[in-house]
Amino acid sequence: MGTVKKWPSKLKCASQAEILRSHQRDDDFVKHLRQKLSETLQNFGVHRTFFQCIQSDIPLKLVYFVFTSGMGNQTLGEEYTGIVQANLEARKVPTLTVRILAAILECLGERMLLKLLGQCQMYVNRPHSQLTPTAITFFNTFLTKLRTMIPIIVLFHKGLFYIYGRYYSLGRRIAGLDHTKVHGPRPVDTVSWGLKLLGIATLIQCLLRTWQYSITQDSSITSVSNTKCNSHSCQLCLEATATTATLCGHLFCWTCLSEWLRVKPQCPYCREHVPPSRIIHLMNL
Repeated sequence: MGTVKKWPSKLKCASQAEILRSHQRDDDFVKHLRQKLSETLQNFGVHRTFFQCIQSDIPLKLVYFVFTSGMGNQTLGEEYTGIVQANLEARKVPTLTVRILAAILECLGERMLLKLLGQCQMYVNRPHSQLTPTAITFFNTFLTKLRTMIPIIVLFHKGLFYIYGRYYSLGRRIAGLDHTKVHGPRPVDTVSWGLKLLGIATLIQCLLRTWQYSITQDSSITSVSNTKCNSHSCQLCLEATATTATLCGHLFCWTCLSEWLRVKPQCPYCREHVPPSRIIHLMNL
C-alpha cells in the first residue's frame, strides 16, 4: 500500500473473486507458518507449553497483520491479486487506526461479543442477584436470542459481500476498510455471477436459520408454559417442582428459597419480609 503515490479520480472496488483469492492466499500462508512454528517448537521440546497458542490461527494472524497491513504494506494475497486496502469514498489509504480496528474486529469481534454476552448471562443468573424472576427471565431470553442471532448476522453479511463485493467482513464494514484494484487483469464476469448466486443461497440459508430458531423458541416457550401449569415450577429456577411456599403465597423449590433467604429474608417475587423459619413445605403437590 505504501508504494501507491497517486490515486485515480475514481476508485473501483476490487471484485469478490479477487478479495476472496487474496484472503485465501493469506490464510494458506498463516497455516503454513503455524505448521513451521509447531515443528520448530517440537524440535526444542516446548511444543506442549505453547500448545494452546499454536492451536488457533488468531495469534499468528495478528502477527502477520503487524508485518503487513500494520506497517502500511500489502499482504501476500493482496500483492498476488493486485489489490490494496482503501477508503473508496475518501480515495485514500486507510489510517493505521482503521487498519488496527479492522484487524481486531475481523479476528476477535464475533468471539469477544459472544463471550461478553455469556458473561452478562452469568451475571444475571448469579445466586445473589437482586433482579426479580420476571427480569431474570426477560434478560435470559434477550441474551440468548442475541447469542443465537450474531452468527446469523455475520453469515448474512457474508451473503451481501458475495452479491455486492463490498467489505469482506462485518468488521471491515464497521471500520470502513475496503479494497481497490490497482494492477493486473480483472476476473471474467462469469465468476462474479457465480458468487452472486452463492450470495443469494447464503441469504436464503440465513432466513431458514432464523425461521428454524423462531420455531424452536416457540416450542420451548410452550413447553415451559405447560410445565408451569402442570407441575407448579419454581419461580426462580423454572425447572424444579415448587414444594415450598412463603407467607405471601408464592411458590418456590426448597433449595432456591432456602438459599435466597439465607442472603436476604424477603420473598424473591414481591419482596415481602419472610423469616427463614416461617416458610412452609407443601406435601400435597
